[in-house]
Amino acid sequence: MTRNKTSALPPFAGASCELIETRVLVLASSQKDGEMACRVLTNARFHCAVCKDIETLITELERGAGAVLLAEEVLTQTALEMLENFVVNQPNWSDMPIMILTYHGANSPVLNQWSHRLGKTTLMERPVRTAALISAVRSSLRGRDRQYQMRKSQLQLQESELRFKSLFEHHPDGIVVRDLSGKFISGNKAIESITGYSIEELQRETIQSLATSEDVDQVIECFRKAAQGTPKKFRAKAIRKDSSIIEVEAVYVPLIIESEIKGVHGIVRDVTQSSNYERRIQHLATHDVLTDLPNRHLLIDRMHQALEHSRRTNKQTGILFMDLNRFKQVNDSLGHDIGDLLLKEISRRLKRCVREMDTVARIGGDEFVVMLGELTSIETMATIADEILECVSRPIKLTEHELTITTSIGGSVYPKDGHDVATLLKHADLAMYQAKKMGSGSFRFYDPDMNLRILERLLTESALQHALDKNEFTIHYQPQVSIDLNEIIGVEALVRWMHPEKGLIEPADFIPLAEEIGMIGAIGEWVLRSACTQNRAWQQAGFPSIKMAVNLSSHQLRSSRIEQIVRSALADTGMEARYLELEITETGLMENIELSFQTLLGIRKTGVSISIDDFGTGYSSLSHLKRLPINAIKIDKSFIRDLGHDHNDAAIVGATIAMAQHMDLRVIAEGVTDVDQVRFLSNHHCSDMQGFLFSHPMPAHELEELWRRGLLRPGYRPEIAA
Repeated sequence: MTRNKTSALPPFAGASCELIETRVLVLASSQKDGEMACRVLTNARFHCAVCKDIETLITELERGAGAVLLAEEVLTQTALEMLENFVVNQPNWSDMPIMILTYHGANSPVLNQWSHRLGKTTLMERPVRTAALISAVRSSLRGRDRQYQMRKSQLQLQESELRFKSLFEHHPDGIVVRDLSGKFISGNKAIESITGYSIEELQRETIQSLATSEDVDQVIECFRKAAQGTPKKFRAKAIRKDSSIIEVEAVYVPLIIESEIKGVHGIVRDVTQSSNYERRIQHLATHDVLTDLPNRHLLIDRMHQALEHSRRTNKQTGILFMDLNRFKQVNDSLGHDIGDLLLKEISRRLKRCVREMDTVARIGGDEFVVMLGELTSIETMATIADEILECVSRPIKLTEHELTITTSIGGSVYPKDGHDVATLLKHADLAMYQAKKMGSGSFRFYDPDMNLRILERLLTESALQHALDKNEFTIHYQPQVSIDLNEIIGVEALVRWMHPEKGLIEPADFIPLAEEIGMIGAIGEWVLRSACTQNRAWQQAGFPSIKMAVNLSSHQLRSSRIEQIVRSALADTGMEARYLELEITETGLMENIELSFQTLLGIRKTGVSISIDDFGTGYSSLSHLKRLPINAIKIDKSFIRDLGHDHNDAAIVGATIAMAQHMDLRVIAEGVTDVDQVRFLSNHHCSDMQGFLFSHPMPAHELEELWRRGLLRPGYRPEIAA
């Protein structure tokens, strides 16, 4: 095989072992002598090649050989120089055995001059016995092979050291070597980058000076274990030269030489960034993104821990379930950005109200849960709840808006109200809904009767969802009278629910639920169509043409379809628009005054009249009132009730009537129940009234019967006529 002259190993390094031991090149004085010598060696199981001249010998040497056998007479000056030149230029051949057959032995003047220049030369005096020749060749080849193997081992060791050095110096992780006492011996460039110290500076630092106080004991213990032969992997915080703290992942491995531990290798990786990222991911998984409060998952986990602690210590754990009142209106009117700012401020206030051991969590929307641990009494829980109510209700300044918002809170206590997380949360939630019914800014503890009420509510909700399809709704009509004209001027359509088991249910007992479950729109549209149909039927039957007043909920007012619904109801029933009056509560009107204005303007263009119901309860301003396209106001019955006894109510009613008349608005007084109220209203020029004094709400057929008998004229009552 062809060999590269500059190869690091001898040319035969890649040959087989047999070839290494038996390849002998022979150059004799004649071809015949060479072949004879080669035959002897071949019989002795050596691989042999005869060279005809020195040039052939050099060529064969380049191909590879284990030894050379030469006859003295062929070693001319030129041949010796060529052979020397080859050996000098090929350092790996300097130990190749060159055996020279000579008749002069060690006395040959030529060989004495050249033998030291040709490297490893052996002189064999002729004639040579065959056994001696074979022995000499075998000995030379074995010596050659031993030297080759030793050189090969040295090269492999050198290459291994170079590989280790390259790995040590260029490894991206920091690598350090310490002796058994912990003294720094060496390190790579990565450890300089990680610690900020140079190698020289690290030699003056100790394990204790590089580790933080909280982790130094762990690091020293891991080093001690490694020094005893046990590799140890650990995480710790380290102090850089600039005093910054980093988090590292490291492993200490014993440095073993010839079965004896000589020191410790340390491999160090900076995991600060990845650890921060992992902590961030974990934080996001357990905390609310907006407020940074614990979320439902973390709350439940902490509740499990708190309940287990309470079981061991016989202490109580309290749960406060709360949500913000009218938060949706804030979002709808001011936008979600303001709503988010509000939630953040509420979160900060809640954290200020509780103890450090307690947990404030946001579990969704405007719902928060406060977990109170290690309670010794429920009075502590009530005190914290009251503090939260007061703190939340303080005015909140957000950009250019100042808001006042309240919350409703329900509470449950372990072990009284439940022994597991789900039950405690459920019962606190039930108590919160009961607090809402008490009014804004209320707190209620859970009591077992709430479950019965909630069950009843669920059954009612289910029945209500099917009531429309089953035609269970009916309408009662309450007359509106004019004292001056002494006649009926209109009726108000009031929906009732004829429950198959509970009988007649008043609107106050199901309308709020209908609004909550999203049925109020469908019910309201049914009432509108039914009332228009009934009024048209009365007109066709010859009864007086009067106004039909129909209540419009705030939900309907917000609907983009309401104008079309009104137009459709009038068109389908054939009732003229002038006989329809829509009543809108003042509170519903003020929820979104701009939207209300545009909606009412569209309805008024149809010719339908609009009145404000329950006037005086919704805090509407005069500036709003004069802008709205309304025809009438209905004074709320709460002001009419005590007219004869409460000077404030009398003053309010009198002023309201005067204001309305000045604005050219019709005034209707609701809830009139006695003659004194009639006289007061008449004296203040309010002649349109509605109340039990004149008639209770009644079904259409009863109203028709009274109409036929002429009993619906207000003057038929002697005390009024007088």
